[in-house]
Amino acid sequence: MIKYLNFGIQQSHSNPSITKFGNCITKNRNYLAEVPNDPDFKKWLYDNKHPLYAKSILTKSSQAVQLIFTDKFVIEQSDRKKQEQLRVMGNLCRFCDIKYDTDLHPKFTSWLRKKEIRWGGNPRKNTYHIANQMSLNEVITSLRKLPPKYKIFGLFVLVSGLRTEEALTAFNNHDKLCQNHLMEMFWDRKTKKTNAVYCHPLLHCKIKSSVNKSGIKKNMKSSILGCEIRYLRKINYTQNATKIDGHLAEFMQGRSGSISQRHYFLPLMENNRRKWNNVWKKIIMKCLE
Repeated sequence: MIKYLNFGIQQSHSNPSITKFGNCITKNRNYLAEVPNDPDFKKWLYDNKHPLYAKSILTKSSQAVQLIFTDKFVIEQSDRKKQEQLRVMGNLCRFCDIKYDTDLHPKFTSWLRKKEIRWGGNPRKNTYHIANQMSLNEVITSLRKLPPKYKIFGLFVLVSGLRTEEALTAFNNHDKLCQNHLMEMFWDRKTKKTNAVYCHPLLHCKIKSSVNKSGIKKNMKSSILGCEIRYLRKINYTQNATKIDGHLAEFMQGRSGSISQRHYFLPLMENNRRKWNNVWKKIIMKCLE
């Protein structure tokens, strides 16, 4: 017997649009209530997602499946926890669409718009807002206290603007990737892209050893660094966008451009190289002094 999930949608003859919307979802014959325990769901996650991300989605799916399409979820505070639940719900709907040939994910995104639930939380708390709440000088002070190897890595993350995992790979393969103080990567990991970044001359000669995840976790945790390491990327974007060039900032963080556009963007990087070097030179010297 098929178990349908109670979506918390009240059927009302006085409101035909709500009735139609509820019937439309129910007609999909979705199996959301069964998905968290479906071995195919687990396999699909681990086949298509990063193992840690897949594990997180799987762990939280039982709770999320009880909240999707409910008023309880609508009135929840828009915080990081709610954003995590949104990601879980999105994956639940996508799996249902794939396995059962439903169209639940479009219904889910339509419901989010109707209820004014936004991906990314409060839109007013954008990159500039977050970065402005963090003192660059405080971050530099924290970096100066790190062991030499992790001080250089922390500076590399800050100056390059790469995501932590990308920075780790690029840092450990610096000699192979860096050509004339420019690191062309053009990596494409599903929704995350990495284009090209500068390698500052002051850091270039100091990248001589490798780092690992356990060392980063131990030496650069937020209680030591003063903020989560991922916020260094936000500071980088603000510096590049406000003091150099907005298009350059977008391209270096993988938000625009692609390998097919490399011939357009790489000259842009060459044109801004001197200005970029000067902006970050002061910050690097302050940290290394």
